[in-house]
Amino acid sequence: MSELNICAVQLNIKWEDYHENLTRVKHFIKKHASHANLIIFPEMFLTGFSMNTSIAIEQNHEYVQQIIQLSKFYNISICGSLMIKDNNAFFNRFLYIKANGDLYTYDKRHLFRMANEHLTYTAGRKRINFEEQSFKISPFICYDLRFPVWMRNENNNYDVCIVVANWPHVRIDAWLTLLKARAIENQAYVVGVNRVGIDNNQIAYSGGTTIFDFVGNIVTQAKDNTEECICATLKLNDLKQFRKSFPAYTDADTFNIVL
Repeated sequence: MSELNICAVQLNIKWEDYHENLTRVKHFIKKHASHANLIIFPEMFLTGFSMNTSIAIEQNHEYVQQIIQLSKFYNISICGSLMIKDNNAFFNRFLYIKANGDLYTYDKRHLFRMANEHLTYTAGRKRINFEEQSFKISPFICYDLRFPVWMRNENNNYDVCIVVANWPHVRIDAWLTLLKARAIENQAYVVGVNRVGIDNNQIAYSGGTTIFDFVGNIVTQAKDNTEECICATLKLNDLKQFRKSFPAYTDADTFNIVL
């Protein structure tokens, strides 16, 4: 029976401080690598939700290479989003680094206009899936969560949905409600990974990092306002049995997204 041991880090991100944030990332990887297949960090986990593109890094930067080396050394897959410069454009880019060093990327589709993210970064145009321990996984970033059409699980295309975020405390009820809704409507595990702390814009983040199962039950949840890592074992057979006994996905509407 396929199982996925997953850890989600509710990081207190230090504003635009690559060195300090990478130090914290290394700490959590070292601490949890022995009992996880996959460890997930929040949106822009090395900088915070910054529009200062002067500090964006290219995908082959030393910091990314260090994370790749950590992945190989500890034999664990690592993911989260970073500020990436690519051919004179800037992306809020999700990086998924497999234990063998393979790298997959997803660029945030829905850019948060209330912070002028849409004026700073380039929107992504495609979804991706990758596989871990026989689980099909699809990543999304923060504001994407408000757009269920983009996240729709057509024909059980994914088994686990990952949402990494810098989602402020003032809207934390929406965060938790939407994560639960995505789990129920898509009949998939949903892993929401948020940050804690206060950024340089004086925006407070209380966390709410939560893993939901495929019927919307909380598997595990981080404590509010606490930097910590939560872990869970996801079971593919349980998911498949539920889909078989309650095949709502077979009545889903078909549609095309125009980009």
